[in-house]
Amino acid sequence: MRIPGLENLQPLGQGGFATVYRAHQVQLGRDVAVKIDNRVLAGERDRRRFLREAHAAARLSGHPNVVAVHDANITPEGMPYIVMELCTGGSLHDVLKKQGPLPAERVRQLGIALADALAAAHAEGVLHRDIKPANILVDRYGTAKLADFGLAALLDAAGDSTVTRDALSPSYAPPEAFAMAAPTVTGDVYALAATLYDLLAGKPPRPVPWPIESFDHLGEVLRRPVPPVPGVPEDFHNALARALHPDVSARTPTAARLRDELRGAVSTSPPPVAYAPATPAPPAKGKQWVAVVAAVAVVLALGGGAWWLNSRDGTAANAGPTANSPSSQPKASEQPQTPPPYLKACATGFCVEESSCYRGTVSIGGQAATARRIGDCSQEHYWEAFAGGWLSGKIPKVDPDELAATPEVAGVCSREAMAANTRPNVDTAGWQVVAIGFEDEDRNYFHCLASPREGGETTTSAFGSDR
Repeated sequence: MRIPGLENLQPLGQGGFATVYRAHQVQLGRDVAVKIDNRVLAGERDRRRFLREAHAAARLSGHPNVVAVHDANITPEGMPYIVMELCTGGSLHDVLKKQGPLPAERVRQLGIALADALAAAHAEGVLHRDIKPANILVDRYGTAKLADFGLAALLDAAGDSTVTRDALSPSYAPPEAFAMAAPTVTGDVYALAATLYDLLAGKPPRPVPWPIESFDHLGEVLRRPVPPVPGVPEDFHNALARALHPDVSARTPTAARLRDELRGAVSTSPPPVAYAPATPAPPAKGKQWVAVVAAVAVVLALGGGAWWLNSRDGTAANAGPTANSPSSQPKASEQPQTPPPYLKACATGFCVEESSCYRGTVSIGGQAATARRIGDCSQEHYWEAFAGGWLSGKIPKVDPDELAATPEVAGVCSREAMAANTRPNVDTAGWQVVAIGFEDEDRNYFHCLASPREGGETTTSAFGSDR
């Protein structure tokens, strides 16, 4: 790998989507860090978007608690990269592993500085989207700095339909992120507060059990009250608890507000923060799972995993009767003969009546994900439905192989069926295919989705009729 102006690249670490190198910047005679994405940007539009957001992140370089961005560009092979300040003190994750929980006053001072940096970013219109201890680096002078402001933008621009927000960390990301809500300022506030709590307690405020038992259970975990940390002043705890409120409307609204509350968290104690009981949400339509078809599991899931999409109207699916509940299982002899939602009867069984498309998915450590149906394929999308059918019996929650191997699914979500339902003069050869399962009232059904293997957003349609 060759980066203009850099030499002697030595790997420092590798994640799911990028490799970080230590390199020597020849012109200035200094060592830097360079993060190179492992994927190729799909087209000129994605390249411009990446550079635009990287430039926005670079504007934050003057803040003392933000890792400086020195350069951003794209390799001749089409892989985006960011050249950054090299922080030799490791991350706060490393500090926590070595030292254990930190003193409350030290964490409070860290919180003030980092919240100020986050407020500066938000003032520039830049969201972080993945704040956690591992993304806060320590320079050689001991200063903690927010890193990876450009990473989420880099991942978004990389054109991978399954990783639009794959960097989400369950223990730090806000609950609404797993319902495919758009990233917001309050989501960053939540993640910073979760990080500060982790530094105080040695564990996240709402540890997520692994593997995830069910999405109902995940939702319940993310609404639990935040327990006080022994030895932490009440006003400090309450400032964090407000920022960690699961409901966006009740959460600390800005990073500047969190910074100011941490500054005042010395002698006065605001009223304790109360949470609504973590009761199950009312039954709702459209709980969905996505199972990766075996032939493309590695390409889609980057290591495997189940996929869960949200409700048919584009809103987040709430906890209702599960597919494992006896009351939700129609017997094979009782399977409805009418088409499932958004499908019509055709020669291959049930195919799409009108173009039906989806945005990208969000994986949770490769085990689960969320997505959003947009319906109108003239909007930017990654996935498009081409067929589907009814399901009988048990639908797995998070086991992709079990759903993909179901006879009703395997016989329909095939490349042959995709080709049969492709519009004339459209080439879908080599497209990747996934199956998604839906629970809607007392009927279980599935759709087959397809996407170009090279990824990237599109506003065209390959299946069904135009709207």
